[in-house]
Amino acid sequence: MKTLILIRHAKSDWDNANLTDFERPLSERWIKETKFVSKVLKKLELKTDLILCSSATRNRETLEWIWEEIDSDNKKIEYVKWIYDNHMAETPDYYLDLIWKQDDNNEKVVIVWHNNFITRLLRYLVWDEFIVMETLWVAIIDFDMKKWQDISKNKWKLVFFLSPKDLM
Repeated sequence: MKTLILIRHAKSDWDNANLTDFERPLSERWIKETKFVSKVLKKLELKTDLILCSSATRNRETLEWIWEEIDSDNKKIEYVKWIYDNHMAETPDYYLDLIWKQDDNNEKVVIVWHNNFITRLLRYLVWDEFIVMETLWVAIIDFDMKKWQDISKNKWKLVFFLSPKDLM
């Protein structure tokens, strides 16, 4: 069994016009919501093998606020710049490439990404062209397989879908 945990970053702060999009930090309001999400996720007792995170500031901060509380023992975090550079890519294979390359010893992988990348990946994986990963939403998908490269549309189960907007 493989588990993929998808997290879209929290809202960024647009107040400083001197910062690039890549450098924008989280807004104060969303830091509070991120803390709330971490409390909800902590109840799931998630233990992960690998975290892949865009290296953009808002993604790193989202991860820090959430994961410190949930799985601070996990030291396998990779900050990946090409996720930011290519987050508008159109083809599903492009999104899946990162997943297909994962070590099969990693049972639970977390991905903290941007839109449109994360919404397109989720739509592809769960066969729903209308599902959307809004700001700070979390999706947990179980796959009945042993190898990451065997991700298939007919072997998944969406076990958790969190909208902080709805819960708060």
